[in-house]
Amino acid sequence: MTHGISRPRVLALAAVLFLGACSGEQQFVSPGDPQSSPSGNFVAHAENDSEVRVTDRDGGEVFRKTYEHDRVYEGDGVGVVWLSGKDQLWVIVPRGGAERVEAGPDGKWTAVADELPGEITRMG
Repeated sequence: MTHGISRPRVLALAAVLFLGACSGEQQFVSPGDPQSSPSGNFVAHAENDSEVRVTDRDGGEVFRKTYEHDRVYEGDGVGVVWLSGKDQLWVIVPRGGAERVEAGPDGKWTAVADELPGEITRMG
């Protein structure tokens, strides 16, 4: 078990996120298809299959992280999704758990390992 969810569940959620990104739903982020946060103040970018970046609306970078993960299949990559109604980004790492990415009280964006919220687990 990884951060409260099983590996098969992480794989299923990553697949759902990938399919959602392909369908063009607004909260999903994929390489070449950045998405605005619910407030419209931030934009999440999936630079490739392992790098996630968040910018402010003027393009200034507020967060960047490269996620190390095992690749079992060609194209395995992190899943990136905005929580609806809140400027909170979730990154699902294949066989590695999940992280919540958001601004703290000081305005600095950080990533913290966390259990996925129900809104996202219901997608799988």
